[in-house]
Amino acid sequence: MSNILGNSINSTDQEKEIYTYSIEVLLSLMLNIVILFETAYIIGKIPEFIVFIIFFSGLRTYAGGYHAKSHIECMTESLVIFFISAMSNSWFRSDGELFLAIGIVASIFLVFKYAPSESGNKPLSSNKQKKYKTISKNILILYCSTIIILYFYRVQTNYIFLTAVVAMLIESISLIIPENHSYSEL
Repeated sequence: MSNILGNSINSTDQEKEIYTYSIEVLLSLMLNIVILFETAYIIGKIPEFIVFIIFFSGLRTYAGGYHAKSHIECMTESLVIFFISAMSNSWFRSDGELFLAIGIVASIFLVFKYAPSESGNKPLSSNKQKKYKTISKNILILYCSTIIILYFYRVQTNYIFLTAVVAMLIESISLIIPENHSYSEL
């Protein structure tokens, strides 16, 4: 695909390599989302899937965090993180207030201190670091406010605030995982 695209617009070999990488990342992301959605469908957690995508991926876009070394590792870790987040509204109901407090306080501390977390593949200029730090903080404040509102409607929303707070907390923790380690090694 990258050769066809590159040849049609007279690209250099280096540009074709960029197209190849971009297509690979896009296909991997699409496959991850399809597998996560199918898992959500099988376990009956579609609303949790939507909340997970918003609260984990939305913050991750600007805050950064740990990146897996391979597509398989990324898919496996995403699946485990999604499953924990999706099931949290069933597993942790009796400790909802505790998870709410810990999740919000820890996320605020971690995001305010460590975001944005650079990837070795994607270093940020000082201007982008400042911009992403501000955006990360704003997203976090919005998310924390939303989670608190969801908490007050916990019965009506099947305790989905727990899915949101766990997804946000796991993403916040990923900011401090060293680049040369994976979740499974910690």
